[in-house]
Amino acid sequence: DNIAEMLRFCVAIAALLCLASASPARKVKLSLGKFEHGYCDGAENQPLTLNNLVVKPDPIEIHTGATIDLEVDLDLLEEVPVGSTVSLQAKKLGLIDLPIPCVAVDDLHIGSCEYDIQHLLDEFAEFLCPDFFPEGQACQTPLLPGNYGGVANFVLPDIPSLIVDLLAAGEYQVTVHAIRPDGSEETCFYVKAEVTS
Repeated sequence: DNIAEMLRFCVAIAALLCLASASPARKVKLSLGKFEHGYCDGAENQPLTLNNLVVKPDPIEIHTGATIDLEVDLDLLEEVPVGSTVSLQAKKLGLIDLPIPCVAVDDLHIGSCEYDIQHLLDEFAEFLCPDFFPEGQACQTPLLPGNYGGVANFVLPDIPSLIVDLLAAGEYQVTVHAIRPDGSEETCFYVKAEVTS
C-alpha cells in the first residue's frame, strides 16, 4: 500500500510538472474521489515505505497561477541502481478501457511512457535536490537507502490545452513497473482514482 501511495505522489508530481509547458487553457478543478491502490498480483518486493503525504488544496485547481502545497516523507529500503527505469501504463476505465498513449509535450512525456530514473532526476533536480534527498545523497543514481522527502510549494504557469483535455472526468488506472538495469522487474503497483472536473 505504501508504494502505491508513493505512486500517487509521483503521478501527481509528474502531472503537475508536465503542466509547465506553455499556451494557456481554461481553469479546471480536479478532485480525487474513490481511490484504490496496491501491489500487482505476484509483486513480492516492497522497496519503500511512505510515512506521510499531504497535497493541498483538495480539490487541486489546475489553472495558471494556482498554488499547490506538497509534503512527502518516505523511507527507501533498497538501493535504486544506475540504469533503473520506470514504466507507466495508464488507462481510462469504462465499458471499454481506453489506453492512454505516451504523448510528447515539448520535452516532457505524459501517459503510458517509460522513464529513465536518472533522466527524471536530471529534469527535476531544481525541485528535488537537495531538499528532498538525505544528506550526502547526490542527485543521481544509485539512490541509496534512506529517508527522502520535504515540503514544496508550486505556482502553476500557463497550462497547455492538450493537458486540460487529457484530464477529463472518469476513473483512471496507472500501473507502475519498476525495472532493474538488467530488464527484470523490481516491483509493480497500481493506483485507481476517480477524477472529477
